[in-house]
Amino acid sequence: MRRPDLATLISGLAIALLGTVLLLDQAGQLSLDFGSLAPLVLCVVGLVLLVGGLAKRDGA
Repeated sequence: MRRPDLATLISGLAIALLGTVLLLDQAGQLSLDFGSLAPLVLCVVGLVLLVGGLAKRDGA
C-alpha cells in the first residue's frame, strides 16, 4: 500500500479549514476582514509549499 502524499493532505485540510473560517464569518460567528485573513492565507500557502519541498520523492 502506498503512503498518502503529505502535501496533498495538508493542502486539502488547509482549504477545508479556510472554508470553515469563511463560513463562520458569513454566519456572523466571526468578524473577519482582509487584514486578519491575509496572514492566515499566507501561512497556509507557505506551509503547503514547505511540506511539498520537504516531501520525499520516489523517482517516479
